[in-house]
Amino acid sequence: MIIPGYLDGYEPAFVESPLIDGAEMMPSELFWPAFLHTVGGSASAPHAFGIDPADLDDVIDALLDEQRWPVFTLRTAGAGRVHVVMRNFPDEGGVDYVLDPGTGDDAIPLADMEGHFRGPALAWPELIAAAQQRDADRTPAERLLLLLPVCADRDRPADAVRVVAAALTAVGVTSDARRVAEELLDSPRYWTGDCAWTLVGDARVCSGTHAYRRLGEELTPDQLRLVTKAWS
Repeated sequence: MIIPGYLDGYEPAFVESPLIDGAEMMPSELFWPAFLHTVGGSASAPHAFGIDPADLDDVIDALLDEQRWPVFTLRTAGAGRVHVVMRNFPDEGGVDYVLDPGTGDDAIPLADMEGHFRGPALAWPELIAAAQQRDADRTPAERLLLLLPVCADRDRPADAVRVVAAALTAVGVTSDARRVAEELLDSPRYWTGDCAWTLVGDARVCSGTHAYRRLGEELTPDQLRLVTKAWS
C-alpha cells in the first residue's frame, strides 16, 4: 500500500512499503475492543464487548506489528481519503491520521498520537458530518469511532456521550456503553477537550498549541481549506 509522501524521510529508506490495508481486520469481533482500547484509550472497552482482555493479544499484536503497519481508510468528500496508520516503526511507534487529497500531492498530516503528539484533527461538528458521509465500506458508527480518538472540541455538546454510546452499541458493545463513551471522549493521553475551533474564511482552524490545523503552522492556507472541505 502506498500513501503519497507518507514514508518520505525515513532513514534508511524503505525498500518496500510496510503499509497494509487493515480492512480485513475489521469484521472480527475482536477488532473494535482492541482498537478502542489501544488507540482510543478506553480501559473498559474489552469488558463492554464481553471480551476477556487476554483474548485480544493476537489482534493487538497484529495492530502493532513492526513489519506490517495496518492502515484503516475512510472516504471523504470529493476524491480524498483519510488514512489511520498504525505507525509501528521500532522505538518510534504511534498512530497517524493523514489526508490523501486524491490529487497526487503528498498526504496532509492531521494528527500524530505518540509521545510528541500533534492534533487534534477535527472539531465535533466535523466528526458528526464525517460520520454521515456516504461510504460503501464503513457504517456511520464505524466512521465515527475510527475518527473519535483525534477529535477534541471545547464546545462539544451535552449529548456527545449519548451519540458515542449509540455508535458503540452499533458495533457490538453489550454493556457500559456510556462508560466507554466517556473514557473515549475524555482520554487524557494527548490533547485536552479545551481546544477551541473557529472559521477563518472558509477554513476551520484550531487554537490548540499542538494542532496541525493551527494558523501559522505547517499547513498552507490551501491545505487548511482542503482539510475543512474533506469533513463537510
